[in-house]
Amino acid sequence: MNYIKSILPFSKEVEKKIFENTYGLTASIIYGQIFVGLIQGIIVSLGLFLFGVPNALLLTLVACIAAIIPIFGPVIVWVPVTIYLFAAGNPFAALGMAIFGLISSVIDNILKPIIVSKRTSIHSSVILIGMVGGFFLFGMLGLILGPLVLAYLLVILEIYRNKKIPGAIIPASE
Repeated sequence: MNYIKSILPFSKEVEKKIFENTYGLTASIIYGQIFVGLIQGIIVSLGLFLFGVPNALLLTLVACIAAIIPIFGPVIVWVPVTIYLFAAGNPFAALGMAIFGLISSVIDNILKPIIVSKRTSIHSSVILIGMVGGFFLFGMLGLILGPLVLAYLLVILEIYRNKKIPGAIIPASE
């Protein structure tokens, strides 16, 4: 940290602002990932318990942990369970489990930008654009890296302009 601070061409006030914003953005994206991952695991667990899948509690734990990790997600739990239910001769339960699994996978793209934007001063559409762009550039890990890179760019631009961007990109403070 000290080395990075020593090579930055900014004043101490600007350095402080960069590092405070960096910490806040990183923490909000990580907390958002954990919170949404737990919600995804809970949605999958509802399907597991509702359709009487054996070892549902263990599978719920695996789904929650996998949902927090952006590369895996709850797909590694609900897809094999859906295949198992279909192979076991229970197509209704397989279809229901697939629906719960799809809901848990889609909710990530809806909730994460909202949660992250509430904790930061960046609009949720910017976070969503960062997630999509990051996914195309970096793959699954880009779902975290994309919003971070875009948010850091906006912080640097805000500092460079030396004023807040009112409402368009960063919502006005209340």
